[in-house]
Amino acid sequence: MAVFAIPNPKKTTQVDFPIEKVKISVKNISLLNKKYKFTNSNEIFNQYTYEATEFLSMGVYIDINLNTITENKTEITVEVRRKIGTFNESYEVTNANQHLVNIYDCIAKLTTKTNEEIEALHKEIADSKLPKPKPVKPTKVIEESSIKIEKEKRKIEIVKSDINANFTTTLLLCFFLGLFGIHRFYTKNYFMGFIQLITLGCFGVWTLIDFILILTGAYKDGEGNLLRK
Repeated sequence: MAVFAIPNPKKTTQVDFPIEKVKISVKNISLLNKKYKFTNSNEIFNQYTYEATEFLSMGVYIDINLNTITENKTEITVEVRRKIGTFNESYEVTNANQHLVNIYDCIAKLTTKTNEEIEALHKEIADSKLPKPKPVKPTKVIEESSIKIEKEKRKIEIVKSDINANFTTTLLLCFFLGLFGIHRFYTKNYFMGFIQLITLGCFGVWTLIDFILILTGAYKDGEGNLLRK
């Protein structure tokens, strides 16, 4: 033992329950307090060990030993030891004593529960670990949304341009008089029509581009609407 080391906090008590009942409680401490993780056991000597982490520390081990006093009386001994080294500070002992209180509290609560109640706790914890299903929109909602979108599309398609420029007329004007930008004036693209008029359709290049746009249905009038056919 190191110099100035403090003995491991330890507590022994006796309960009026058979050892088999107390064993079940000791093995299920984690059900009531997730801080304590079951590490190992020795069923022959009725010894069980848990571990717990602590702030600014490697944590501690909690050793639990059970002894039969009579058929219906069991002795419980709980000892707290550091994972590395020994207890050297008073606050470490305070934390260790709190572990003793927590462990005995869990054992007491579990010992008063039936095996069915303990199984129910197991099931509750197992269910809580299952991934939650992602919410799925009902089929009806999806169908209604699709119908609404389709209606909006139809509204857009039905919208007519106030200009009322005709596809065929625009195409013919572009083909025969495109160099003078007449098709642009017809569709009320006045500025572009004027530019094409003074540049002869940018020497025919611009006229050719417009002709292709009209054929492919991508040409827009002065209001930005596609030509109606």
